[in-house]
Amino acid sequence: MSCSNKTSIVGKWREIGGDNARPEFFKDGTIRAVGSDGRSLGGTYSFVEKDRIKMELSGVGAHAVAVIVRVAISGSELKLTDEQGKVSRYKRVKE
Repeated sequence: MSCSNKTSIVGKWREIGGDNARPEFFKDGTIRAVGSDGRSLGGTYSFVEKDRIKMELSGVGAHAVAVIVRVAISGSELKLTDEQGKVSRYKRVKE
C-alpha cells in the first residue's frame, strides 16, 4: 500500500466482476458513482486513516448514506472492503 493513496485514488474506476459500478474520485474530495442501472450518486469522501475512507453519498432515495471502507491500491487496481468484509475490486479507467 502506497502512502500516496490520497492522490492515487483520484480518477475513474470500473468494477471487476461485479455489477459494473463506475466510481470516480476527484481531487477536491468529491465522488460520483454510476451504478449498472445508470443511476448516479454523488457525495464526498475523506481519508479517516491512511487506508480507510469515509464516503457520504446522496441520491439513494431522500437519505444520505455514509460508509467507511478499507482502501488498497496496487498498480491499476483498487480494492474496497466494507465493514462486513465484502470486497469490491475496480480497475482504473484510462482516458
